Amino acid sequence: MKRQPKIIFSLNAAPLMNNRWKQGNRLVETLYMTALSVLYAHVWYKEVELHVDRTAYPFLYMLPCRVKVMDLPEEHDLWMKAKIKAMAGQKKPFVHLDTDVFITKPIQFDFSNCILERKEASYLRHYKQQLKFFNPLATQLEHWHDDLGYSFNCGVMGFADMELKSDFIDAYYQLEQAYKLNRADFQKYRQLGYEPCIVLEQYNLACLLNHRKIKPKLLLPSDSVKRQSARAKEIGYNHLFGITKYRPGITKEIEFQLYKIFPYWYGQVKMAIESELKRETVSLIA
Repeated sequence: MKRQPKIIFSLNAAPLMNNRWKQGNRLVETLYMTALSVLYAHVWYKEVELHVDRTAYPFLYMLPCRVKVMDLPEEHDLWMKAKIKAMAGQKKPFVHLDTDVFITKPIQFDFSNCILERKEASYLRHYKQQLKFFNPLATQLEHWHDDLGYSFNCGVMGFADMELKSDFIDAYYQLEQAYKLNRADFQKYRQLGYEPCIVLEQYNLACLLNHRKIKPKLLLPSDSVKRQSARAKEIGYNHLFGITKYRPGITKEIEFQLYKIFPYWYGQVKMAIESELKRETVSLIA
């Protein structure tokens, strides 16, 4: 794909407000982070779209891109459901960026069928053990591999092949349904620090691509974390994945960068947050 793709983002507020990753309520920090991520993309790309649930919409509707509202069920463990729904509605090539991704230089997303961020370095630690739970649930998936040996990080996830995109969305929903029917049995894995989204989304996609013999384009192609980091710095790509983004110093820096680089939009988001907090306080007093 030679022409500039559409850039999309998605945000589901419910998991952020309900102790996702045992982080308490992180809505405010994520709103500032999302605004900074979207505004950076808006600098470099002509078509940017943000999909949010009804809770997040009042805080971000004013950003200078198309902001669409999604109706999402309150499923606190399926925090990437907004991404799946946003991608499902796309009719032309696109790249989905997570809201903890910051693009500080114009990156050319040139790919033929699928682009992903990088190969994961934590297969044994975060994926393999969960397959004991998921393998019996995935017998209906023709593409499923019971121990693929690798997975991909989907901080960047783009499709130029819309049929492949649709097949992935279908595969996701099939596995999600099986998971939801057996959700109670996953609690013993959750107590050990595992969470299902990376298998439902990332490992599932890796299996599908492997089955179709499709080698995705990787934004950070090396198997070495050190070389991946060097490449990311070179092209102006920063992904604060996991709980890293919620460290106090990081959240303060994100807010400061939003204020410093995009002061007008920082003021708009801050005003919306403070207005809502004031409204909630008055409601509690009443």
